[in-house]
Amino acid sequence: MNSKKSSYVILLGAALAGPVHASNFLASETLSSGNIIYDSPSSGLSRTLNISDFGDSISDLSVTLNIGSAPGDTAWNSDLYVQLTSPQGRVAVLLNQPGITSSDLVGYGDAGLNLTIHDTSSHDIHNYQTFSYSLNGNGQLTGAWQSDGRLDPTSLSRTSQLGNLAGENPNGDWVLLIADRGNGNLAQLNGWGISGSAITAVPEPATITCWTALALAGFGFIRRSRRSAV
Repeated sequence: MNSKKSSYVILLGAALAGPVHASNFLASETLSSGNIIYDSPSSGLSRTLNISDFGDSISDLSVTLNIGSAPGDTAWNSDLYVQLTSPQGRVAVLLNQPGITSSDLVGYGDAGLNLTIHDTSSHDIHNYQTFSYSLNGNGQLTGAWQSDGRLDPTSLSRTSQLGNLAGENPNGDWVLLIADRGNGNLAQLNGWGISGSAITAVPEPATITCWTALALAGFGFIRRSRRSAV
């Protein structure tokens, strides 16, 4: 490709990209009692929230979780596994039995969570007791934390974090799954939500005709260049 043709293609690509429009999205639900997360390593409680009519590409994403003790029982955080599935079917592991390691199969016994998961936060939620942390009056972990991202709670590999969903289209059904992978100490889901920003490239209407003409002229130039080179 000669220099004139290269310059033209780069200029055209920049023009067609257009300005970027950003929009914020939010969906949440507060639940009454009864959404108990029963002991089951392979299944659990599932909830769905829908996002519609927002941008084409996620630029920021966070999840709020409120998981407390079931009536007459006390939650145990290291029993809990939480994942979020995007409308495109990709899975982010928000929590996977915090405190569990290859040398500690008991983990953390705090009674639930009332917090935000956002991967720009400072610390990994899986190891939250190794950092400064706070519990509310119900014994729930609070604050903002990075997603766990571990497929295996004893692993150091974090391949399934929330931030991996950046760039996806946010529109459609988001599915939260919470499983209790321990015995006893039942928890319940009190509420959850997703929020973030999405961007859309929007061509400026006044310039579309101009750039269409430039595109046609440019393609004509390329064709003439090819003919003259024969």
